[in-house]
Amino acid sequence: MESYNFWQDFFDTYQSLSDWMKFAWLVVPPAFVLGLVALFLWYRLATKRAAEPEIGTLAYTVFSNQNGDLRIYAHDGADALTAERSEAALLPLPGTKPPALAKPPPSDV
Repeated sequence: MESYNFWQDFFDTYQSLSDWMKFAWLVVPPAFVLGLVALFLWYRLATKRAAEPEIGTLAYTVFSNQNGDLRIYAHDGADALTAERSEAALLPLPGTKPPALAKPPPSDV
């Protein structure tokens, strides 16, 4: 009995196909692979764009419970932030007295 040769059978089958089927056999697999590579690269670029971390330190965290009460937690960077930027001092640290705002100038009216 003759030994079976897969490649000889494969190429014999390919040779007996119609021209359109030969064209499909040559075009579809590379197009499929290129499509998968393009999809993978698009996904990789999209996740890198979406995952860019913000640069800075966490100063405050605000929590809201079911009753609508807000609780503000100050983190380690909050004191440095209020010393560095005066507009951040408008949000008082928990347990401290809010800063007094400047009085408006008297009007002549």
